[in-house]
Amino acid sequence: MKNISKSIKQQKILWFTIIVLAIVCIVCHSLPKVSDVNWQTILSLFSLMLVTQYLININALAYLSQKIISLAHTHRQITQLLVLLAGFLAMFLTNDVAILSLIPLFLVIHKQVHGPFILPLTLITITANLGSALTPFGNPQNLYIYNHYHLSIINFLKISVPLAIISFALILLTTFIIPASSLPVLKPKNYYVKPTTLFIAFTSLMVTLAGVLHFVPLIYTTIVVVAVILITNCFILTQVDYGTLITFIGFFLIVGILGRQKVIITIVSQLLKQSSFVTYLTGILLSQVISNVPATFLITRFSTDITAIFLGVNVGGLGTPLASFANLLALKQAHVHSRQVLLGFLTINFIFLIVLATIIFLLLPQLIKLSSF
Repeated sequence: MKNISKSIKQQKILWFTIIVLAIVCIVCHSLPKVSDVNWQTILSLFSLMLVTQYLININALAYLSQKIISLAHTHRQITQLLVLLAGFLAMFLTNDVAILSLIPLFLVIHKQVHGPFILPLTLITITANLGSALTPFGNPQNLYIYNHYHLSIINFLKISVPLAIISFALILLTTFIIPASSLPVLKPKNYYVKPTTLFIAFTSLMVTLAGVLHFVPLIYTTIVVVAVILITNCFILTQVDYGTLITFIGFFLIVGILGRQKVIITIVSQLLKQSSFVTYLTGILLSQVISNVPATFLITRFSTDITAIFLGVNVGGLGTPLASFANLLALKQAHVHSRQVLLGFLTINFIFLIVLATIIFLLLPQLIKLSSF
């Protein structure tokens, strides 16, 4: 009984998702479909979680955390380094990869230096979301917009670069809220990472990324990674947080049901006939409810206002945990069970959303003119 109670407490987001799914099914008089689940995303997460857990087991993250701590002198500098890493990884390896790589690393570092927790965690997540907006392959909605409207890389960058610059400036300014207090004096630990295990981890990561970035069919890369784990350390398969995977499946099912509702489709189609400002705001608001990727699929059915759509769904990744899969993933990776941490995470996200959304709203005519194709 104690184990069941502990499991429920540790998987609050999972149980919340299951309850919401049941309510949505009843209210909408609709059953979920297997096709609602983006199995590519689920396989990507599973592979990346296996590799991340392997890196933890061989002390690679602990070793990397010491290197970062040695480069920084204050809590603020640690956050700035992690934010830079998050932005870089998100631009080139997607926001999910940035979250899966850096949240565990942040947790290892925080355990050693005991600095601020809520603001750095939220800033890493926000940076992963906004950093991924720069490139067509940084997140799924960008890739869809890029392919759906047959954009050239130059035309895409015309709309993504201004958002990236404004976002990075806001994030960088926010890091200065974190105290520049000195790090505690730590007793150096000699984390030894065997070259062979590091090679296996790096190779597994490259294989996984080849699947995530669609260079190789993802099913093949997932099978390879699972085989490697089985051969090297099968115990890792028991350490993966399967609750996260089930949560994401539930999330996809909820979004699938909502996206098929005639009321939602009718409202969205009517709104998008108004103006670029309304299209932009629709992208933001719809993302808060059904996530920015499904919101993109829905909005592009009724509008060709590319700049407004792009800005709306990318800015709309901030806010609720549902707004972006990366938000949900960050909360799950960080094992957030505290109401205080969750409220702090949401508050900072919404402050960023309001400030950034307002700036982009005021600049929208100029941004549309700048990105005219």
